[in-house]
Amino acid sequence: MDCINSDARTGDPLSSTTCESRPGTPSGTSAGKNVVVRDKNEFSLLLDLPEDIQSKIFTYLQVRDITQLTRANSNINNRLKNDDAIARAWYRQFASSHQALLKTIVTTKDKEELQKWLQRFTKDGALVKSIMDRQPSVYFPALFFSTLTKLMSQCKTFKLETKASLPCYGRTNSATFSADGRHLLSVRNDKTVDIYGHKSDGSWEAKGTVSHYDSVISVTFSADSHYAVTTGMDGRARIYGKKDERWEEKATISHDRPVISATFSTDSHHVVTCSNDGRAKIYGRKDERSWEEKATISHDKSVNSATFSVDGRYVVTTSGDHRAKIYGQRDDGSWAEKATIFHDNRVCLATFSPDGRYLVTASFDGKVKICGQKDDGSWLEKNIISHDDFVDSATFSSNFSSDSRNVVTIAGGTARIYGLVADGSWEEKATISHDKWINSATFSSDSRHLVTASDDGRAIIYDQNEEGSWEEKVTVSHYLSVESATFSADGRHVVTASLDGKAKIYGKKDDGSWEEKAIISHNDIVYSSTFSPDSRHVITLSRDNTVKIYAQKINGCWGEKATISHLMKIKSATFSIDGHHVITASDDGTAKIYGWQSDGSWGEKAIISHDSAIVSAIFSIDTHVLTIHLDKTLKITELQMNE
Repeated sequence: MDCINSDARTGDPLSSTTCESRPGTPSGTSAGKNVVVRDKNEFSLLLDLPEDIQSKIFTYLQVRDITQLTRANSNINNRLKNDDAIARAWYRQFASSHQALLKTIVTTKDKEELQKWLQRFTKDGALVKSIMDRQPSVYFPALFFSTLTKLMSQCKTFKLETKASLPCYGRTNSATFSADGRHLLSVRNDKTVDIYGHKSDGSWEAKGTVSHYDSVISVTFSADSHYAVTTGMDGRARIYGKKDERWEEKATISHDRPVISATFSTDSHHVVTCSNDGRAKIYGRKDERSWEEKATISHDKSVNSATFSVDGRYVVTTSGDHRAKIYGQRDDGSWAEKATIFHDNRVCLATFSPDGRYLVTASFDGKVKICGQKDDGSWLEKNIISHDDFVDSATFSSNFSSDSRNVVTIAGGTARIYGLVADGSWEEKATISHDKWINSATFSSDSRHLVTASDDGRAIIYDQNEEGSWEEKVTVSHYLSVESATFSADGRHVVTASLDGKAKIYGKKDDGSWEEKAIISHNDIVYSSTFSPDSRHVITLSRDNTVKIYAQKINGCWGEKATISHLMKIKSATFSIDGHHVITASDDGTAKIYGWQSDGSWGEKAIISHDSAIVSAIFSIDTHVLTIHLDKTLKITELQMNE
């Protein structure tokens, strides 16, 4: 019997091992896959259950479990397909935040847009109709994206259609899509930003122009895609918004010196700026036509950062005047100072916890301060963490239950984990020591694990036990500096990137221990290593002008799927939103698209070529490609099935 392959909607093939069918066991074919038709009696306990109970059972199964069931019995195979269990299991591979993103995408696009998206990769009108008929279903995002992934995987190559060639300043961050993919901000030249809109025929047209008197520093869309803000060396931040089919200026925020940044709150109702003039300004939406100033936060020196809490109700600023200030929104919509946090040297960062109840500041004075919000809305200092060196970073754990119960700090070669205890105080849980500089310390998404990366050539994984204490589980060793160490979205794997030309994947076993799963070897420095959103693939980018793609099998092992080679330096390598395609950008003037195919392999599907270096290449949410070129142009390319 052939190797077990997953349904094309579920991701990478889940096994490279062969499975022996039982002697005399008949087999058939379904969806191009062999299906063993075993005696129904073997599954009678499952098949005799009511369908709603079966459906609930299927929700607890992983992709690999459902894949094996579909091959084990034709009755179960049909039941699973009718139940959409495969699509739902595929969807559950993503972190809840990524599932929310996918859901947002399909809910912000209308039916016609979604139909056209599918039709770019299939001529099967009945299939498209059957998918779109399910639009009211709660499982529609899973069904839509799993089907789209399947259709794209069946394309051996893509046809490329250029939808726009536009002027652009030619820097990596000089153009960006809005969250809904319908709008584009492009820095045309040093002082001008163009706003483009996506037309129904797929082309792009100018919708507005933002002008500054000096160099543009940043351009950003709001999360709801209805507004954009630009900042400039001219001391201005300009907010633009949609009006009918055009974009018009809604407000100009004025400072006396360059505006370093301007950030929207997550609900898109506020903007906060920070400037070298020692001020941060909060602006809020007055109505659909205008914005108004809500507060000015003043410091004695340059403001280094201004950040919203996740719920958008608080702002924290940091400054060279040794202070961090917290401002909060009152019930009437006004803003007022809630607390000032003092340090003995420059405050280099301030971060809210995911639930917005705590704040951590870090300073060049070697101290980290944790403040907590009281029931009356005031803020109180909870703890001071002292280091012998200036503090490089302090980061809250960020799990989606928003318990915000752990914080890690880095200073030189020491990382410390502090945890929240029952009485509301914070106490040290672990000290992680390295022989050289620590480059990063990162929590897993569930906040149960932490990994460091250091110049001493080590990455150390710590786990939190049931009692709340932290203990070392394994050390990942390299011969040279470990530049990064990152968890997969599901928290079950870690990948490192090192100057020794290696990336190592470690995985968590069922008994809680960690073991090496793969070593990815390059001929030069590994700049970066990145997990796909579904945690099943890894891409590494190296100075040897190659990108390697690795994938996980059902037995937990990882194997190489493809090597993408360029003639000159590779500037970037990025996954598509479903994690099943990768695009690179290179100084050799090409962007290469590799993708997963229905037989489990990865192959080259398209090459976008340009007459100058390509400084960046990214996928939009709807599988268009944005390339930015050194010759001060950009191009938007639509992917289609190649007939």
